[in-house]
Amino acid sequence: MDNFEKQQTIEAIKTVIKARWLYVLLILLQALFIKTITLNKVVPLPSLPLIFLLFIAIFILNFGYWIYFRRPFERVKVFQLKIIKFSQFIIDQLSISAILYFSGTVNKMLILAYFVPLVFAASLYRRKGVIFAAVSGILLFSFLVILEYLGIIKPGTPEETTFARFVTGDKVWLRGELIGFTFYYFCGAVAAIYMADLFRKREEELKIKKDELTGKTEILTTQTQELTKTRDWLHDALIKSDTARLEIKKTKDELQKTNVELQAKINELEKYGEVTTGRELKMIELKEKIRLLEEKIAELYKK
Repeated sequence: MDNFEKQQTIEAIKTVIKARWLYVLLILLQALFIKTITLNKVVPLPSLPLIFLLFIAIFILNFGYWIYFRRPFERVKVFQLKIIKFSQFIIDQLSISAILYFSGTVNKMLILAYFVPLVFAASLYRRKGVIFAAVSGILLFSFLVILEYLGIIKPGTPEETTFARFVTGDKVWLRGELIGFTFYYFCGAVAAIYMADLFRKREEELKIKKDELTGKTEILTTQTQELTKTRDWLHDALIKSDTARLEIKKTKDELQKTNVELQAKINELEKYGEVTTGRELKMIELKEKIRLLEEKIAELYKK
């Protein structure tokens, strides 16, 4: 059971639990109403303590299911989920059978409640679940009919208040009950199977769409990862580009500074050259004057 099927099963069981709260409460209110207006003299019902005991047991069980599914999805074990799933329509069939048994007869409107587990089975187990629920429902009802036929369970009210006559040992009544219930329950099962197939088809379509969405999500995730890598690469490239730009700017500034210093040196050298050249010219001029003076002095000495 994958996570998708697990999630679908949990949601289906939660829906069954909510539906059970409602229809069990309605049955309880009807029983209390009949008891309070003294219709229990003409309508076969279990005793009031037994009614409360049965319904309290159902409510406690349903409340336990509700509490269990409030836990996180990861804590719901698959094995436990399968057991809870299997027990859903079985519990309802056994509860209905218990009410019929303690009422003393199967000739009650309550037998219509046997169709509720068919709906639950259709939503939980699809076709196989409906077939199993139909077989188990027919077996339980047939068992009660046989018990009433044998006189093991007896109604505490007059027979004219029910669907058919309470006749212990009446084979015609026995055949009528068994054939009638089996036929109508089978018809209900066929309708439930069609609904189950519809549910299954929709679930398969939903799963296909989910798989397609998962595939697209994986593609988008891959693209997102690639975009993230590209973004990181661009970020690194920008950082390197900024670093290189700063280095170039620094080099340019240093070059400009060097050029300024070089120009200053050249200017200084030119000034120094000019000064040196002037001095050399003065020296040459002085030497020439000295030479002329020496010649004059020599001439004077000769004279």
